[in-house]
Amino acid sequence: MRWCCAAWLVATALAAGPAAQGQVLLRQPSYVDDAGQTRPWRLIAGKWGLLSPLTAAAARELDLCPHADPAAIAGLRMSPNRLDASAGQALQSLRACHGAWFEGAEPGAIPETLWRMLLPGQAPPSLLDRAKLLAAGAAAQTPDYDQVVWDWARAPGAEAGADPGAILTWGPFKATAGYGSTLQRVLAALLADPTTAAIVRDHFRDEPDLLARLADHRDPAWPQNQAAILRPVFDDPERREGLRVILAAMSVHPEIRAGYDAYFLGPNGYLAGRMARYYALYARVGLTPTELDFAFFLDRSLDYPPLDDALIEALAPKILEAGPANWQARRAIAHGTPFTSEAAWNFQIGRDAVYWIDAVGQGGLDPAENASWVRNSRLKASDVGLRERAYAPPCSVVFLPACGAGPAPGAS
Repeated sequence: MRWCCAAWLVATALAAGPAAQGQVLLRQPSYVDDAGQTRPWRLIAGKWGLLSPLTAAAARELDLCPHADPAAIAGLRMSPNRLDASAGQALQSLRACHGAWFEGAEPGAIPETLWRMLLPGQAPPSLLDRAKLLAAGAAAQTPDYDQVVWDWARAPGAEAGADPGAILTWGPFKATAGYGSTLQRVLAALLADPTTAAIVRDHFRDEPDLLARLADHRDPAWPQNQAAILRPVFDDPERREGLRVILAAMSVHPEIRAGYDAYFLGPNGYLAGRMARYYALYARVGLTPTELDFAFFLDRSLDYPPLDDALIEALAPKILEAGPANWQARRAIAHGTPFTSEAAWNFQIGRDAVYWIDAVGQGGLDPAENASWVRNSRLKASDVGLRERAYAPPCSVVFLPACGAGPAPGAS
């Protein structure tokens, strides 16, 4: 039985199951600046992310609330995928109107109760949805499914693509035409699935030969041939922009987004394989992975080469020495992973600190961690409701080796 993208999407959305009443779903972020002042910050979700349905429903409800500020309501509608100071003020107005919907939630926090009241019958965002919101920062150039960048077009010295030989990068998991050829592999997977094949061919109707050449990986030298295939497209401004638009336009279809995720996280998935190495490392040191570990593994798997056996051997004693807590393990991994340069470390350590700052507080970060965190993130895992609670991702979320060679649950 084949892996069905539509069934996989539904199973993923329901994987987290019902949560406890009042559990924090989201929280407006904040940080302490160099002057010691607490400043508000923001969460930004993708066009098809978890914020837009919530803010749109909140705006509709606020229209019915007496004394609600029209400007705050307009702000929700103008920036539906942001949870910032303006959105926070609007939600405070909603709290004044429907206090019971926020029962037990601290100021600035959005409980799952609010989602269930505003969007009855629509499952709250899964743990994967919330982890992806944090991990999107690892794909700063292409944080959403309709974002496409020609890496060849970047100025000298610009931020590198998802791999050193990147040609074209598409979407939040950084599908690249380059050394890894993950973009071409996504296209091949979408063409192999009857639920998405017709959509892909329709969008490539003006470039059928290009699609065929990109997706044909029968030649063992397939990855090495991609530059020659794409150079004529890049050299023609109309074709260059046309391919970018094709990939962006395909993303409107939920089946395409589900298929994109399925390639990376499903059986034999590119990201699933990388995440599996972190789970193997935890098994080696006797740690039970948690929700925060899952998100940490996803985030790091987007930016780092996979953990090889030698690195697992090197990290295991560092984790055991760091202490028994999972946040200490994440910190030990972050500090124990080799970086290509000091500049790379100075950037990444603050992004990694997202996954242990809740345990130590901003004041518990060392100076380098804090400087990088304020400069490059300012987010906490708790801002998207992640907790240090044991969590084993179902096969419908990430297909790890323990799922076996058969179809994932929910496949048809």
